[in-house]
Amino acid sequence: SLAEFYKTAWPQFDPAVFVDSWHLHRIAEHLEAVAHGEIRRLLINVPPRTGKTGLVSICFPAWVWAQRNKGPLSGPQVSFLYASYAEQLSLEHSLKTRRLVESAWYRKHWGQQFSLVSDRNQKGHFENNRGGYRMATSVDARATGFGADILVADDPHLVKEAESELVRRSVVQWWTETMPSRLNDRKTGAMIVVMQRVHEEDLSGYIIANELGYEHLMLPMRFDEARVMINGARYETAIGFSDQRKDGELLWPERLPEKEVAALEKELGPYGAAGQLQQSPEPRGGGILKRDW
Repeated sequence: SLAEFYKTAWPQFDPAVFVDSWHLHRIAEHLEAVAHGEIRRLLINVPPRTGKTGLVSICFPAWVWAQRNKGPLSGPQVSFLYASYAEQLSLEHSLKTRRLVESAWYRKHWGQQFSLVSDRNQKGHFENNRGGYRMATSVDARATGFGADILVADDPHLVKEAESELVRRSVVQWWTETMPSRLNDRKTGAMIVVMQRVHEEDLSGYIIANELGYEHLMLPMRFDEARVMINGARYETAIGFSDQRKDGELLWPERLPEKEVAALEKELGPYGAAGQLQQSPEPRGGGILKRDW
């Protein structure tokens, strides 16, 4: 599974101690569903520093390339185009993926699947000899003439720019008007957005409000039962997942316990905590004048 791959691959690209969590397995299962052709549009909203980038942007391509064609987007022939709000961030993620697939551990287990092509082996764009590649770019880059089988936006918004309507609209237009045409095959290609919420009208907000057909995996820092109840039942994703935490239960107490989360909530303030931690952004007024008041 991708979750087990992530856990075992971790030392190849990160020196920190790996801390497992149930939510990492659930994110991984939805990514697997993308590779198997069960989900073609996926929106993931999770708090920052909760392992999303390691799974989605670093390990997912390496895992897909290690598969033996178990789905339309599975195997070393699959191509990826990743974008973040800053090119340097995208390059850092790309470099870690390349470091992973070139590691002795990876080559030992899946080296027979493919090899990287020497004349196209840069940190921001590397290819294998089976036709697959991973390319990194930024939201505002103009060099997006390339296509790919899987398009991924990992943190498309810079938090401090979220208040700018012009910047938000630019990000939304880039993803909804430019990127869909970059899919190599509209019938099988997939698009993934993974981010923390930064504004009511950010890219996630647009996708949800306009019902663009994305499967929505939303994992807040503190579980809010009222937000996932639909006609008396908990919301389920297309692969049958529903968040079964108790009301107020933390997402990752092993790494982010109550004391740390409470301090973070205080530092971010009501507005920042509502969006970045709870994935439920409110207007500035709502963070100052409580609706309960």
